[in-house]
This record gives sequence, structure tokens and C-alpha cells, in this order.
Amino acid sequence: MAKTYAKNNRGLAKSLFEKRLSYSVKMAQSPYKNLVDFNFGEKYLYGRVNRFFVPMVVRSEIAPIKKFNRDLVQASGAGALPFVVDAFNDLAQQFQKCAMSRKIDASDPFLTNLKVYKAYESPKKAYRNQQQAYFGVTETIFKKEEIKVKNFDEFMTNFMLMLESTAPRNPFTQPGFVKSSRASITSSGLAIEIANLNASNDQEKINQFVNSNNWNFYVNACASYGFMVDRQVPWRLVADIGIYPEKSPMMKYAAAYGLETTDQIINIYYKNAYSDYYQSFKESLLSLYNRVKLRNFLAIEECEGKSIAKRVTPTTYTSTSFFKKYSEEDFLTFYFNIRFLEEESPFTEAQQKLLIGDCIELYLQHGLERGLGSFERILNKPFDYRGSLGYIKKHLQAGKAATFEESQGVRGATSTDMGTSQGY
Repeated sequence: MAKTYAKNNRGLAKSLFEKRLSYSVKMAQSPYKNLVDFNFGEKYLYGRVNRFFVPMVVRSEIAPIKKFNRDLVQASGAGALPFVVDAFNDLAQQFQKCAMSRKIDASDPFLTNLKVYKAYESPKKAYRNQQQAYFGVTETIFKKEEIKVKNFDEFMTNFMLMLESTAPRNPFTQPGFVKSSRASITSSGLAIEIANLNASNDQEKINQFVNSNNWNFYVNACASYGFMVDRQVPWRLVADIGIYPEKSPMMKYAAAYGLETTDQIINIYYKNAYSDYYQSFKESLLSLYNRVKLRNFLAIEECEGKSIAKRVTPTTYTSTSFFKKYSEEDFLTFYFNIRFLEEESPFTEAQQKLLIGDCIELYLQHGLERGLGSFERILNKPFDYRGSLGYIKKHLQAGKAATFEESQGVRGATSTDMGTSQGY
């Protein structure tokens, strides 16, 4: 009897779990090395963080997104990093040749004439959309909870309390967003989707792709042009920019743009997500304050044993007065504390204060980039995080969960380890 796979996310939890597991097991049993689970370990962050796991975005001024040929797209204006587009063009041409010579089934709707349905999505644009929604939700919470603030200090106190429960799932900052589940691997410029199917429908994945007459040819062809295939979304191709233990065929296409190594691709085509964002972070705090503060409100004050109602007008800041009142050290402290809330951090409160102090000292002595960069590199060390490959390995080695949990502390890893775990 043929197995039944999940068609959506509805149904009894136990039944849905068993169906999802059946799909995962089937895909894991595949012999193809380039069929990769991008939901496992640090692969989840592929293309969105550098070797130090600091969130990164495409440096569009140096690596302009290249558009696919019109005859290869279903989504108008779809593009990706230049070498990724070049490799896909050749891959699509190979499919066309094989279809014409009847080496593959020419009737397959997706695996005959490859078409791009989805590709690069700007993480900055996606973040701006999220930020607008975030502002709206924050304003609603302040109104619903009747939170009334007299000035920016009172606003930040209440806002930080709100972030304690929301930030881990809904990051406020752009670096947090880029690294979260809210951002897609397509924001890396390395991913292409050749179908517009529902990713929650495992049965359709099996029917349309895994059981296709062209499936074996598809996965093998992708490998020969340097593409990995996402196990969970088999119509998603992801450029393999790794060179160890052997150089990916994708690097031949990257070499045409003067990119000989993985490090060159990361260092030249990407930049840290915080670099261009930090100034707008400061401005966003002022914007959010102006959005949630009331024109005026009544406050009850005690005077000589009597309760007196007094009308309060919250402080209004111009951009000039705001940045004059609060120093760079103040904003760095705001930023660092929010980033701590967004990340699954192993730091104690005392360690957090110490790190903030050290990074502010670095800023004072060596500049803003040094202070921010040092903080992000330390914060984003991933090997004690639940779900990371390092965590899983350590858990297995420990033998007992209790023993492992007691051993938790602030630990790092070499850049070589990080690069290997991500698959770069």
C-alpha cells in the first residue's frame, strides 16, 4: 500500500507528525549528496550569515542582481547573483536539449523546460514591510494595555518589556530579521524556485517531483552545474559555493566574475546586515516613539495627601534634539540589549553588561564599525544553541541530557568549523 503524505497542515497532530516524518525519511534515504535539508542545523542559515554567523545581505552596489532571460521566467523581473543566473541558464539549456532528443520525458510540467517562478527577494525590502507591521502591532499593544509614556525613556522601558516576549520570534532589528525564519533563503541571491507549489503539501512534492520520470536526471543535472536541491522544497535550487572537500561546479561560473574562493564570494558580494542599518535603527526608535505617544493624557499625582488629576503632554523631539539628548553610547546600549533579546544567547545578565561595556569601549577607541562588529561576532556564536549542529553533536556525546545541560557556557568555534558546518 502506497504511503500517504501530508497535503496541508490540518489534521490531528499525531497523524500529521507521522506523515511529515514519512516524507522526511523518504527524502533522507535518497543517495544524492546534493539533496540537502536546509532546515537542519546551521544549513538553515545558508547564504544569510558569514563564516562567523553574523547576518549578511547582498552588497547590491558591487554585486547587482542579474535578471534571468525572459524566456526562462514566470515571475517578471526575477534575478539572482550573476554567476547563479549563468549556471541556471546552462542548466535550463541542457534540459531543453535532452527534451528535444527525447532523453527525458518532455511532458513533465516542471522538469522539462525549467522556468523561474521565484528568485532573489531583497531582505531590506522584506524587513521594511515587517517593520511597518511591527510598528502597527506595537501601537496596538500600547493602546490596548493603556501604556502612557511621558518621554522616550519611559517608552524604552515599556518597549523593552514587550520585546522580552516577542523579540525571539519576531525580531525588531534588521540583523535579527535576516537570521530569523521571517527571512527566506531567496534573500541570499543564491536560490531559485522552478515551481509555484505549496511547500506544506508533501504529497504534491512526491507526485510532481520525486515520482517524476525526470527526477533522477534533474538531481544529477543540478549537481553537475553546482546546485543543491532543497529536500523540503524540491523545486528550490540553491547554489553551492563550497570548495571543500571538493570544489563545486558553481565556482567555475563564479570565477568568470573574479571570484575564485568561497571567502571571496562572501567578502566581496556580501556585507554585514548591521552596516547600513544601524543609523536607521536609531531613527526607527524615534519614529516608533512618536507613533505610540499620546498627544496628552491625564495622570493621577499625589500632592499633600490628595490625589490630583494632571494633564500631561509627552515630550516631543525633533531629530536634532533627539540625537543631541541621547549619545551614541546610549543608542549602542539600546541596540545591544535588543539584539540579546532576539538571539538565543547563553550569556548571563552579568556577561551581557560586561560585553556591552567592552564593545562601547571599542567604539570609543576604534570607531563604530569595530564596536558593532565585535559585538555581533561574539553574540552570533552558535554552537551552544538548541538546534545547531554543534548542540546536537555535543548532546549525543554527552550521553545524558542532564550532564550536557550542566556543561553549558560561553563557547566559540574556529572559522573553519563554522564554514564546514554551513557547507560553504
